[in-house]
Amino acid sequence: MGARSRNYVAEGKGDFVPVFFNRIPDYVTNMEPAEVFLVTLSEPDEHGYCSYGLSCDFAKEAGERPGTKVIGAVNPNMPRVMGDNFIHVSNLEAIVESDEPIHEHGRPEIGEVEEKIGANIASLVRDGDCLQLGIGAIPDAVLKFLGDKKDLGIHSEMISDGLMDLYETGAITGKRKNIDKGRMVITFMMGTKELYDFVNDNPAICMKPVSYVNDPFIISQNDNVVSINSALQTDLMGQVCAETIGLKQYSAVGGQMDFVRGASASKGGRSIIAFGATTKGGTISKIVPFLTQGGSCHHKQK
Repeated sequence: MGARSRNYVAEGKGDFVPVFFNRIPDYVTNMEPAEVFLVTLSEPDEHGYCSYGLSCDFAKEAGERPGTKVIGAVNPNMPRVMGDNFIHVSNLEAIVESDEPIHEHGRPEIGEVEEKIGANIASLVRDGDCLQLGIGAIPDAVLKFLGDKKDLGIHSEMISDGLMDLYETGAITGKRKNIDKGRMVITFMMGTKELYDFVNDNPAICMKPVSYVNDPFIISQNDNVVSINSALQTDLMGQVCAETIGLKQYSAVGGQMDFVRGASASKGGRSIIAFGATTKGGTISKIVPFLTQGGSCHHKQK
């Protein structure tokens, strides 16, 4: 639940259904099946296959559900991203031609606090670790300090421009991964056109459905998984609140718990929760004796 939908839910115009991200394909194909699925696709290749492009997550499985009519908005601006991320034109009910620009997400501004957090987290990352990072200033700050590492792997819900920069330093090879060796496994991405050009027809990128990427069992099959995420509040017992501000639903379940569990079960794995200690110009502490009433506790940090 992001900024665009938050107010609708708060006003009672929309429903919030808590679902682990890795379970959403099951939800949209079995619990609340779609009759019609409209999705933006890349242009078909010479064999008739269109790529789901920047977002495989639940699109791949929703598009394959028997009985669902898939309408493809075929757009030459959508990159052709490799992996389990394709649909054949014979499976489309209709094709709509589109040349709309693909939405871009600008690079975040990295401040002094984010730089310090990034350097601290980078000191906990070892050569050969398999990383999962979110989006924003802190993940990009972490990536900024990892250029001297060797043979890092990527198994992450998403990637953004910062990961592209790190890959180009040679720090990411995926050689030490136990599964999907040598490939960056993701389920969606957000960034600039520079990132979209980078992933286009790039065999180093392996897009797969979220039911695979975010499955804690799959995640744990790689050794030394380092999960790096943020939160809204933590208490002195190490309980982490990442969804609500008091009684207000601010975010959603997402994939954080998937990777916290997967990293914790990984041999040598580590789950890191990182955020600035205060908010509102330093007037409100995010580190508190007790979670605010209504705060949803995801887990305890070791």
